[in-house]
Order: sequence, then structure tokens, then C-alpha cells
Amino acid sequence: MIRVAFLCDHLDLGGQELGCLEVVRRIDRMRFLPFVYAFRPGSLVDDFRSLGVPLVVGHDKPGSESDWSERDEAARRSYRNQLARHLRADAIDVALVYSWEDGIASAQEAGVSAIVERVDGPSLDRRIRDKSSCTRIICESRVARDVLVAQRELLGCEPARIAVIANGVDLQRFNPRRYDREQCRKELGLANDAFVIGSVARIAPQKNLTHLLRATADLVERLGADEGRRVRVLIAGPDGGARSDLEREMRDLEIGKYVTVLGARRVMQEILRALDVFTLTSMFEGAPFAMIEAVVMGLPIVATQVGAVHEMIDRNGYLVSVLHPEDTAAALAELCRDAALCQRLSRRSRLLARRYDVERMVRRYEALLVEALEASKPARSHRG
Repeated sequence: MIRVAFLCDHLDLGGQELGCLEVVRRIDRMRFLPFVYAFRPGSLVDDFRSLGVPLVVGHDKPGSESDWSERDEAARRSYRNQLARHLRADAIDVALVYSWEDGIASAQEAGVSAIVERVDGPSLDRRIRDKSSCTRIICESRVARDVLVAQRELLGCEPARIAVIANGVDLQRFNPRRYDREQCRKELGLANDAFVIGSVARIAPQKNLTHLLRATADLVERLGADEGRRVRVLIAGPDGGARSDLEREMRDLEIGKYVTVLGARRVMQEILRALDVFTLTSMFEGAPFAMIEAVVMGLPIVATQVGAVHEMIDRNGYLVSVLHPEDTAAALAELCRDAALCQRLSRRSRLLARRYDVERMVRRYEALLVEALEASKPARSHRG
């Protein structure tokens, strides 16, 4: 039995944390014994606890709270030492670290045989600046791997140690045939003939949702009074510090009647089923879970060409400029006016769904954890 530590800075709702949750949930318990360690709690704590795995959380401030005090810093330093003791006491064989520097340091101090870093996207590549202790590194996309390889001398990582494993979702849960479109729209107060644009994102500056609002204002003008009245925009996601700015922009653009801010939602399938098109307007990204879910649900995509987003567009949508909302408006106008085009892109997205099977993702994680442990044996023997 291989004892695996899953190490995260926090357990709040996010792409890294959801990915960790899925691996812990589905890992083969006949071969692997998982343990979860996090510094800060969050909205996913109960989900992890429900899996019946050992869980250690070191502090009381959720990851969603951005303010930081000397008390928090002292707690962080204390937990780093405690974490090393936990890892030793639990006799961990392999540590899977989700871009958390303290996790790497604690695993090293505890003498864990193999350390695997999981890099969520290009924006997190340098969060752990010295990767020389990592037996393997998992990247969620080819772009993330290329960024590491380009900096390999600075980061201390060899290309042969870097693997790409795409994120995955449950293809049964995210199956559009399971959800009645008219009912999903009815529950959201949407007319059947509405042209519904949706975005699922934390409402933070990085997500650039004012771009979507400006594109919406442009779209309504392009379509004219008759067609424009059908436009509806849904934004679902927790406040990441920019909701007041978003609402101010809605008032300034006078588009409040077209846009609904839904706030944080845990279950996204019904919202996605109500949409005609999914948009992502971020200034930077990795390979966002929300966009994968939209592809699997068979939606046409309009997204800014950032991070690894282009790896998910394969004849199923548009890539637009992050600096030009008018490009987004033009793409949305084409989709609104051409139902056949919408249907073609929708079918293509659904065909691409098999790329993102969560079971396939977890099997690849399992294989890499075993590979990392095997690769660490010569080093352990030499040290001995």
C-alpha cells in the first residue's frame, strides 16, 4: 500500500482544490492510502471529510479571506514544522504538492521518498522557485510544461521529469442529456427564446468580467432592438474582490436588464444547460475547470486567447483578443444570428468531452505516483 500525502495551501473552492478533491475521491484504495494536509480551511473541507480520509488543517482563516496578519504568519511558520512531524508519523511514501512552497519544504524535512509538484497553470509556475527536490512535476497543459521547460535552468527541473495530465470532470454528471433545458431556464427566470450567454468565474480583476459587460453592450447595439431584447448574460461565481466594480460598470453601461450576477454556486450543470454559449474573458488563465465543464456540456465557446485556453478550442468556438471586447461582441453576434452554427459548435464540444474524462485523469495520476516512487529508489539507496 502506497501512502500518499495531498498537500494544499487551502481547501477553498478553486480549480486546484477541485482537482485534488477528485483525485482523492477516486484513487484506488486497494493500492493507495491517501492523507490530506492543508494550512487553511475553506468551503471544500466537508467534501474532503466525507471521503473518510485523514485530514489535517492547520489554521482557522479560510483561503477566501485575503487579509493577512502577523498572527496568520506565525500560524504558518508553526504549521510548517507541525506538518513535517505529521508526514513522518504517517509514514508518507509520496507527497503530491499543489504549488505550495511550505508543502515542499515540509516533505523534504520529513524525508518523504518522492515529491511530486502539481502546477495548475503558467501563473503558478514560479510559486515554487526551486523544483530540484521534485521527483516528478505534473502540468495541467502543454503550455504550462513549455513555460517550465523554458526556465528549467532557473527552476531546477529537467524536461524528462515533467508530465502533462489534463484536468478531468465526471462525464456522467456533466452530460447535457441528463438535464431538461426548458426546466433549467425556467428555474433561472429565462425565456425559451432568449439568447443566453454565461460565464463561470470568481469575480476578481484577473477574470476581466468588465470585458464581458462591454461586449454585451456592444452586442445589444449590433443586434438592434428586435434581436437585442433576447440577450441575457449570467455570471456565476464568488466575489473575489471585484463585484462592486462589476455592478458599477453595469450601471454605467446601462445593461442591468440584460445581466444577472448569480454569485457562488456549487452545482453548475443546470446553469450550463440553460446557456447558448459559454464565455471566458480572463486576462490570464491555466486550463480552467469551468471551461472544461462547459465543453463537456456541449457548449460553443468564446474565450480570450490566454494560457492554455487555445488547447481546448478545436473547431468548437472562437478565440478573441483580451484587449478588444468588440471581438467578443462580433463572435457572440454571429452565434446569435446563426442557430445552425451554434449547433455545429455545440456538437463538436460534446465530441471533445472524452478528452476530459476524470477517471482517465486519475489513472494517469496513479501511474505517475508509482513512477515517482520507483524513480526515487536509487536516490534513497545512495543516501543509505
